[in-house]
Amino acid sequence: MAAQKRFPARTVPDTWPGTERSRAEAARLLSRPPYTLKNAGSELHHKHGIVMVLDWLEDQPGQTWQERWQASGIEQAGAAWRPVIKQWLHARGLKAAWRMPVVGRALTTVISAELLRPSVDWLAAGASRQGVLVRSMAHSRDPAGFERLRELGAQAQGVRPGAVSTTLCRSALILAAKGGTLADITVGDVLELLETQAVVLKRAMAGTEVFYRLLHQFGAFGEGAPQNLREVRNLGQRTPEELIDRYGLTCRPVRDLLVDYLRERQPALDYNSLRSLSYHLGKCFWQNIEQHHPDADSLRLAPDVIGQ
Repeated sequence: MAAQKRFPARTVPDTWPGTERSRAEAARLLSRPPYTLKNAGSELHHKHGIVMVLDWLEDQPGQTWQERWQASGIEQAGAAWRPVIKQWLHARGLKAAWRMPVVGRALTTVISAELLRPSVDWLAAGASRQGVLVRSMAHSRDPAGFERLRELGAQAQGVRPGAVSTTLCRSALILAAKGGTLADITVGDVLELLETQAVVLKRAMAGTEVFYRLLHQFGAFGEGAPQNLREVRNLGQRTPEELIDRYGLTCRPVRDLLVDYLRERQPALDYNSLRSLSYHLGKCFWQNIEQHHPDADSLRLAPDVIGQ
């Protein structure tokens, strides 16, 4: 059995109490500690940023903050998301250069407050400035948890400060995507993030063993979890079917075709290459088409679909 099948990542529900907050409720929440800044000048700019982010989200279709986020097109932009909001600001005559930096920080606060949860892909692409996200999560979401994780890193023999910082960043990314606190992180969450980072960033990931070990020592995985990441990964690799089925494709014929193609390519590819191919075919290609064209039922796509 593949490690990811034995240890599945947490799924994000369609809705939760935070994302259902009204505009007034969200504004009240974000105007109070722990979401405010101590410096009066910085807090004034931060308030402006919060207003702009909420205004932008309210201008998108949807009933919840999460629905508006998903409808905005920002996820598809990945790390290049800033022009999406910048264009919206310019269309309203808001062109001051100071606005985008405060919008970025305010968006991190909105995420920390669990009004919305970006996808693991968006976060793994580096769309959120991770140092800012760590500070926000450590301040507002789980202060005791992040302090304990830092202590474990400082006490661990042979672990460099950079590896501890990477562990804190990855942990903050998981909280942003899945919600909850550090104690809620699962083995599957870790595997999903590391796999996504390797595919999206197209490079070998450093500090992965330390990341897993410190969270294991923290107690995030519960009893019975493997002691180290190598033990987890030795549990097995996903089959072509499992690689494609991660993306929940609706059209069965296309799903089967992609599985058959992966099977055909499998003998000539190492596992990382096969996994990367499944990500681009299953998620970037067909899942994206199904999200925008739910009626698509074959690879014979209409010209307007191909052109998008």
